[in-house]
Amino acid sequence: MIQGLTTPSERFRQEVEPALADYDRDRLSERLANNLARAIDHHVDWNFQYYKAVGASRLNGAKDTKEFRATLLSQCPELQMMNDLSDAAHHHFLDRPNTPPRVVDVSTAAYVVQDGQLWVREYEKPYWPSATKAADFLRNWKD
Repeated sequence: MIQGLTTPSERFRQEVEPALADYDRDRLSERLANNLARAIDHHVDWNFQYYKAVGASRLNGAKDTKEFRATLLSQCPELQMMNDLSDAAHHHFLDRPNTPPRVVDVSTAAYVVQDGQLWVREYEKPYWPSATKAADFLRNWKD
C-alpha cells in the first residue's frame, strides 16, 4: 500500500460531509444542491483513483472511472442523479451520448420547488432523500 494517501473515509469527512451539512441548512438552495452533488460525484472519481493505486481488487474489474461508476450504480442508483447534476452544473448542456443515458441534461432546468422541497425535475423526485442515500452509500464504503 502507498503510504500517505488519504483514505476514502477521511476524504468523505473532508469533502462530502461539509457539503451535506451546508445543504441541510438550506434545502431549497440549488447552488448548495449542486455543491453536494459535485462532492458526491467527485468522491466516486476519487475512490476509483485511490483503489487503482492501493487495491485494484476493490474496483470490481473496472478499468476506468466510467466502468467503476457503472458497477456502483447497481448498488446505489442515486449516484446517477448526483453525476447528472454535477456534470450539468459544470457543462451547462449535456448533449453527448452517455451510458447510462442522462436524465438531467440542462443545468438551468434541473430543479423545481414542489411541496416545500427541492425536486429534481427530470427524475420527478425530491433531491434530499436521493442525496442522503448516495452519501450514506459512500459513507459506508469501507477503506
